[in-house]
Amino acid sequence: MTVRDTIYRESFLKGTPFFHEEIPAGRLGVAGEPVPYSLVNDSFVTMAMVLCILVSMITVARSWRFICFQTKNLLRMPRENSVEMRETSAEMRYQTYFCLQGVVLLGILACSAAAHYLGGDFILGHYAVLGIFCAVFAAYYIIRELLVLIVQKVFFEQRERHLDNMSRLYFMAVQGALFLPITMLHIYFQLSMEITLKLLAATVVMSMILHFYKAYNVFFRKKNAVLQFFLYLCTLEAVPLVLLAGTLFVVAIHLTQNI
Repeated sequence: MTVRDTIYRESFLKGTPFFHEEIPAGRLGVAGEPVPYSLVNDSFVTMAMVLCILVSMITVARSWRFICFQTKNLLRMPRENSVEMRETSAEMRYQTYFCLQGVVLLGILACSAAAHYLGGDFILGHYAVLGIFCAVFAAYYIIRELLVLIVQKVFFEQRERHLDNMSRLYFMAVQGALFLPITMLHIYFQLSMEITLKLLAATVVMSMILHFYKAYNVFFRKKNAVLQFFLYLCTLEAVPLVLLAGTLFVVAIHLTQNI
C-alpha cells in the first residue's frame, strides 16, 4: 500500500456517506516546476545591497572632504611632512569598509557569472557558494598585500612605503565604491553579464593605471628605473591577477554540477 493510499484510507471522511474507497483518489492537475534561483528574488542579497547603499551614503557624507582632497592630489607627489601624508583613523576605517564591500560585491557577481557561463546548479547552497567566492577574493587581496609589504620592506624607504600604501588603499576603496552601482544594475535592472564584466574590467583597469602612475612617481621616477618598475608590476599586480582568474575558474567548475 502506498503512502497516498494510506492517507486516503485514513481520511477524515471515513465512516461517512461521502467516503467512497472504490473511487480512485488521484491528484488532479499537473506538477508545478520550482522557480529557478535569482539574485533579484534573494532576500539576503537585497538586504546586503540596501545595507551597502546606506553605509556608503553615510561614509561618503562623513568623509567628503577627505575624498575631494585625495582626488585633487591623486597624481602628484606630496611634500615631505605635509598634510597629505596624514590620515585619521576614521578615514582608514571608511576606506577599509569600501574594500570589504568590494569583496562582497565581487563574490555576488562571481556567483552570477558562474551560473551564467557554466550552467547547471551549484552542488552547495547559494550562500555557501557566495561565501567561497568572497573568501577567494579576500585571500587574493590579503596575499597580494603581504607580497607588497615584503617587497616594500626590502627595497624601499619608509616614506615611500607609506605613500604607496595610502594610494593603494584609496584606489581599492574607490573600486569597492564603484562596484556597487555596477552590481545593482546587473541584479535589479537586468544588465547583461557581458556588459557587467566589461564595466568591472574598465573600473579595475583604470584604477590600476592610476595606481601604477602613482607608484612610478613614488618609487622609480628619481631612479629612472623602468625595468625595475616593469618587474614590480609583473610580480605584484599581473601575476596575482592571473592566478586569481585561474582560481576562480577552477572553483566555479568544482561548484557546478553540469560540467
